[in-house]
Amino acid sequence: MSFHRKSTLKLTMKVYAPLACSLALASSVLAQTSKRYCDVTSSICYSGWTGGNGVTIGVALPNTTKPGFDTVLQIVSPISNGWVGFSWGGTMPYVPLTLGWVNKAGNTVIYSSRMAFGLSMPQAYSGAAYTYLKGTGYNDTHWTLNVRCRGCSQWQDTEGKTVSLEPSNATTPFAHALTNKAPIQPAKNTSIFNVHSSFGHWTLDLSQGKNVDFDKLVAANLIPDVPPATSSVLTPSSSTSSRLSTLSTSVIPSSTPGPIQTGVPSSCAGVSSFHSPVLTANGWKAAKVAGDLVQPRGLIFDTAGRLLVVQNGLGITAHTIGNDGCLTSAKTVIAERNLNHGIVLSQDGKTLYASSATQVYAWDYDAATVSVGDSSRIVISGMDNKGHVTRTLAFPPKHPNLLIVSHGSNDNFDYEAGNIKVGRSCVKAFDVKTVPTNGYDYPTGGYQLGYGLRNGVGLAFDADGGLWEVENASDEIHRTVDGVGVDIHTDNPADEINYIGDPSKVNTQWYGYPTCYTVWKPDLIADHKFAIGDQFVLTPNATFADATCNTKSVPAKLALQAHSAPLDAVFDKNFTSLYVTFHGSWNRNPSTGFKIVQVPFAKGADGFAPKSAIEQSNVTGYTDILWNPEVEHCSTTQCFRPVSIAKDKFERMYVTSDSGMEGELLLLGKA
Repeated sequence: MSFHRKSTLKLTMKVYAPLACSLALASSVLAQTSKRYCDVTSSICYSGWTGGNGVTIGVALPNTTKPGFDTVLQIVSPISNGWVGFSWGGTMPYVPLTLGWVNKAGNTVIYSSRMAFGLSMPQAYSGAAYTYLKGTGYNDTHWTLNVRCRGCSQWQDTEGKTVSLEPSNATTPFAHALTNKAPIQPAKNTSIFNVHSSFGHWTLDLSQGKNVDFDKLVAANLIPDVPPATSSVLTPSSSTSSRLSTLSTSVIPSSTPGPIQTGVPSSCAGVSSFHSPVLTANGWKAAKVAGDLVQPRGLIFDTAGRLLVVQNGLGITAHTIGNDGCLTSAKTVIAERNLNHGIVLSQDGKTLYASSATQVYAWDYDAATVSVGDSSRIVISGMDNKGHVTRTLAFPPKHPNLLIVSHGSNDNFDYEAGNIKVGRSCVKAFDVKTVPTNGYDYPTGGYQLGYGLRNGVGLAFDADGGLWEVENASDEIHRTVDGVGVDIHTDNPADEINYIGDPSKVNTQWYGYPTCYTVWKPDLIADHKFAIGDQFVLTPNATFADATCNTKSVPAKLALQAHSAPLDAVFDKNFTSLYVTFHGSWNRNPSTGFKIVQVPFAKGADGFAPKSAIEQSNVTGYTDILWNPEVEHCSTTQCFRPVSIAKDKFERMYVTSDSGMEGELLLLGKA
């Protein structure tokens, strides 16, 4: 496949000037009207959208009513954009994604076929096959990507059902994302890349993109040559299949066989150094025990002491731990790409539960053979596959029949989630002893343990069995007073630690989202005097003001720095400390988070609570025990990004990191 050089684009760029419009880029649905336009060079006509950022995206298709048709995608972008991504399903997770960017060293424009299995680095997707078309190239101001896609108009959702684009739909939802930062390795379409700096949702009238002579037009514009080897074009599921094969027989040398050690080793044999250095507080020590994992997320110990890890987009793997705390072997237990975070074992260790975005599954589990039964059972279905798709699973120590499942919002501002009946932005309990034949329906089944919890990924139980939740608050917020909006998103709203209570009792309390938020930096909200931990609304009015939150919303027990993104929490054995992973920011400059903190707890007359209350003097109420030394340079593709914690019998913590550079696993404990 040959690539068009810079000069190629100069003639074709004239086509797009009439499509320019003054649309403001936003993270919500963008008001716009799709337009039919035709490329004078190829004669292919598109249904197109143009954003205020100068990006034009067009979709062409045959004049058909049958599903599974080929499509042509055209992306035209200012050269300043490092990459532009397009979602064929209007959301990020579980739909085909097409990315484009310039590789100046190879004088090319690269396409990349991806699919995301959560709000994390999209992985290689082999379900779509691409061929370059004429007109692909770049000049000093813009780049164009023209590709035919087979597999972009139809795909499988998380439940195995076929999803198809409707060729005559006048309001088909699509989405885009972009940033000015180029991928780490621009010559490879498997390269990792930083998170988008902006994104938007919009619709196209696909009937405007129909072409009567579609097949002839595509054939006349195909570029038949093989691309340069340096472009590393994706091959069907090669990375996943080879990884699974390797894991099935993987043996890792133990660095120090012999008596059991209770501390943290200095290093593990055969394991490389951290891809970004980490520091620990006095009295703590950390060691990397595994790398080269595929977006590792949730993890637990089985009854034999093995570590079970959900590798997002790969499945569940089991890791044997040596006497020194290092890993000695790895085995694939379940090869399911839709499993993306949640994992828990029944208290007897004989049933394994794991989740996709939409379902919770159960398998019979044998710790002796490290294997599951022949088939899974659906325990819960009916969860949303948009937005925050991680479903944390937990069993309360005092109630072994109750499966706790958290469900986040389907967008940054999920206004429907303010209705308790919707069953999003909430935590619910389900009795696994009375599972219906086809499983529970999440919105209508089980019972509530609190709603208005935007994205409570981390769950923990105190000594009394009380349930605690750590929550990710909204991004990109503005405070609007008298019609004037002020951007306060850098340091507001606070992330939160919330007390849910006894999981055996129904809790229908509202915790504020999507209306009431928690203050982290009061001086950024100039129209009212706040203290850290107070609640506020985005647009105070006569019907619902800041003070209204005090009477209707349950406030957070502790505020956490905005955009810290807490993802897991676990108490120490004495319940005097809660350890929380801060996954790290994407919506803050400079970055924050990318660390593990210790929150002192104490038991009083009213039960357990954070020991240090947030004060206006900016006392945080927690201390760092592991962090990246230059957090301002951290991003989604670098630095250790803590996700989940599994605590062993020696009070050591195994912690996953799903950074785009390399999925890692560390061991953290007292020095």
